[in-house]
Amino acid sequence: MADLIIRGGYVVDPSQDIEGTMDIEIRGGRVHRLAPHIEPRGRPTLNARGRIVTPGLVDLHCHFFEGVSHYGVNLEASMLTRGVTTAVDTGSAGSQTFPAFRSGFLDPARMTTRAFLNISAGGLLIDGLGENIDMRALRVGDAVDCYRANRDLLLGMKVRLSRNVVERSGGKPLDAALDASRTLRVPLMVHVGDTPDSLPKILKKLRPGDVLTHAFHGRGEGILDRRGRVRRAVWEARDRGILLDVAHGRASFSFDTLEAAMAQGLMPGNLSTDLHTHCINGPVYDFPSLMSKFIALGFPLAEVIRLSTQTAAAWLGMEGEIGTLRPGARGDVAIFRLREGRFVFTDSEGERRRGSRMLEATRVVLGGEPLRPSGKDKRRLARIFR
Repeated sequence: MADLIIRGGYVVDPSQDIEGTMDIEIRGGRVHRLAPHIEPRGRPTLNARGRIVTPGLVDLHCHFFEGVSHYGVNLEASMLTRGVTTAVDTGSAGSQTFPAFRSGFLDPARMTTRAFLNISAGGLLIDGLGENIDMRALRVGDAVDCYRANRDLLLGMKVRLSRNVVERSGGKPLDAALDASRTLRVPLMVHVGDTPDSLPKILKKLRPGDVLTHAFHGRGEGILDRRGRVRRAVWEARDRGILLDVAHGRASFSFDTLEAAMAQGLMPGNLSTDLHTHCINGPVYDFPSLMSKFIALGFPLAEVIRLSTQTAAAWLGMEGEIGTLRPGARGDVAIFRLREGRFVFTDSEGERRRGSRMLEATRVVLGGEPLRPSGKDKRRLARIFR
């Protein structure tokens, strides 16, 4: 763990209601203090003048079981160098594959990593073949045993319920996942979008602390009724503590759905990418691109940062440790250039929105150690959004 002074950046930390130019002092890998001016006294410094400085980003939904799951991206190249210092893999591994996922990816990771355990024993292995089609793969006892042996890195259970994932299994995978999560007394993350069961029926089964992921998709059985109104079951779910997770992904985010929901007062509970191999080259790309998309939709910068740091950290039960620059927190910092120009953003439905600002990660500090994204990444994104 390192000592570092980050000098002169425009610090935005919603967890402390801080927004302004100041220095950040990191000692022993932990945030020591923020102040208008901090003398280096011979310690290493990082010049952040003209840049936006935030807590390290917290991605509550991504996939990094690289080389095993068809979804897995490279954890450091795709997330850490883009400002994500805490990443949560959501169900890439099940009870049979989690030991390899842990030893090969979670344990060696430099950044903070956690995971949800897929109720299907194999997890997300085969592209085009839903893991919940055959109920023999959903071994509740094995999932419970695996979870108990790995509680230090697991956050909850995960189940996907789209028609192409469950086919004839219908709603049975949800019941199996609920059985496991209730036995363990842990949250359940439920993937929705074109589900055979109605969304109100699914939501009725969920409990406070559970996660409705892909909440703003544009497919069948969404949060809006046929008249475009937010369903009563969605309001009730939000009010009883179910997190509405964005999880953009390849097919799970609609501008029209989000804008209709926002017009009625329903806002996302957090921002997350659902970054995986099938969306890393569009429409998601990386977390700063997702944040820029929400800025283009009219979200204030501080709110975008809050939804990308503080809210996920709170759900993880890690407030004060990550997602904040409070003294004592881990010295994880993301530094961005805010580019001005004309940018086009695309959702999962192919719809477009135009924006004038783009966040681009220029430096990342992990436990007080500064890292740098490659110039190749910067040039690629500059071309994409013109």
